[in-house]
Amino acid sequence: MAEIDPNGMNSGHFNDATMRAQLVHEEVNSAYNHHIIINAFKSGRAKDISDEQIEKGKPCFIIGSGADLDDAVEHLKNWKGGIICTTSHALTLIKNDIVPTYIMALDPFCSWDEIKGIPWEQYKTKLITHPGVWPDLIENWPNEFLMFIENIGTKDSFYANTQKRMYTWREGENRRCPTFNYYIRTELTLFACSPPAQLFAVDRMGYGTIFLAGIDFGIVNGKERFSNWTKDEQGEWQQTSYPFDEKVVSIDPGKKIMYANNGVPTFPGHIFYKKNFLSAWRLSHKTIYSTDHGAMTEIPFVPITEVIEKQGEGFSIQSVEGINEICDNYLASVNCFVVESNAGSSFIECQNPASDIPNFINTIKNSYVCSVCGIRATSNDGRDCSGVDCKCGKGKLQHLAIIDEEKNYARFEKALGRKLFVVHPIQPPDVSFMKGGTN
Repeated sequence: MAEIDPNGMNSGHFNDATMRAQLVHEEVNSAYNHHIIINAFKSGRAKDISDEQIEKGKPCFIIGSGADLDDAVEHLKNWKGGIICTTSHALTLIKNDIVPTYIMALDPFCSWDEIKGIPWEQYKTKLITHPGVWPDLIENWPNEFLMFIENIGTKDSFYANTQKRMYTWREGENRRCPTFNYYIRTELTLFACSPPAQLFAVDRMGYGTIFLAGIDFGIVNGKERFSNWTKDEQGEWQQTSYPFDEKVVSIDPGKKIMYANNGVPTFPGHIFYKKNFLSAWRLSHKTIYSTDHGAMTEIPFVPITEVIEKQGEGFSIQSVEGINEICDNYLASVNCFVVESNAGSSFIECQNPASDIPNFINTIKNSYVCSVCGIRATSNDGRDCSGVDCKCGKGKLQHLAIIDEEKNYARFEKALGRKLFVVHPIQPPDVSFMKGGTN
């Protein structure tokens, strides 16, 4: 059963819309938060996330907002490994005597209101965040910050350039030509929702086997999401539940019931986020086990009671090849494909893979860079121009990425279960069909 989103939700379109809505907030927030974060770095209360010191290989739970979290909290209080949640879950964990190791704030609208009312200074919980979150969260957080920069896949983004340069210090006696040093060096790749970022964060810090709780992407036990605890203005605990009511959902234009490939009822948005989490798993190759009963059965399931009993130890390491096959098979079913090259993995979403994927690969194959001056060039006719002298007169052109077409096509055809692609031989170089561009 394919989980094709009936609303045609494409990651590129979603990310573009999100960027338009959020970027100005992150720009303003980054300015407001600047002096607090810089002072925290100077005092030692903030550091780049890659500088976090942990017991390498320690297991960790990633917490999500699914209904399965209601059952998980009964067991997580006995967990001794790492726990990473978001601002949405922090108070619920505390109410259930579970102290998170890390709280991740990813959305620019993450604010202090979501986690206030708790004497956080009494705990060792650390806030993992970027400079663009809501200022009152940065202003009020009493403990350590672990900082990162958002990577949205483009080198010309605000995050990779302006924001990163905002958080630097200058060295050297020459005021006009100093050395700039980044306070925040680490970039975490974004996949539209928090769980992938949580995954990349714990991976970067050196955690080992990952377990999931509340990352079910479905309607589970008659509930749409977990029952969260908050504190009111008087400091009293209040619980909000989210029972699934088909009558209410049927008149909500933002929701449309569909079924995952294991028959679990869900919403298009959940399937979109599931695709993004499996894409992140494909990219990270972390060993992950799920303790949930929802829509994501692609990740191996283990009972949470067993995980707690073993404290996350003794679970088999998952192979890169096995993870790739599971993810490739699922992603192909929702028109998403991973192109591998010596430069890493690239994701393409398309409705016509037989034509769209070769075009995508050809764009990569026909892109070159000078080994000396860094100028970019494109071959207009598909001829191989590697080794051709650059117009700078010093360097030679080389591929931006080397792609094994046959190997990639074989993976896609295996996942799709049918023959689709024909590999064409590479033509000899013809530099008259080159156009240049600045790096």
